[in-house]
Amino acid sequence: MGPTPTASGATETRTIRQDILVCLPEPLHPVSRMFLEHWLAGDLATAEFLRWFHMPNSAYLSVAECVLAVVAGA
Repeated sequence: MGPTPTASGATETRTIRQDILVCLPEPLHPVSRMFLEHWLAGDLATAEFLRWFHMPNSAYLSVAECVLAVVAGA
């Protein structure tokens, strides 16, 4: 997981929830990681997450479904 630029130009590292790691491929495409991080932070609606998360790799459709199932069950 890489640093994320903030408004001030500083960087921060966002942590992916441990319970969803079982769903994620290694390595996770950086664009998909960005959408996942924003969704987990509440900055992205679920419908938008589902629309954009799989764009770099269509195999991520099932990954998004897994992530939703884990988060819904938490």
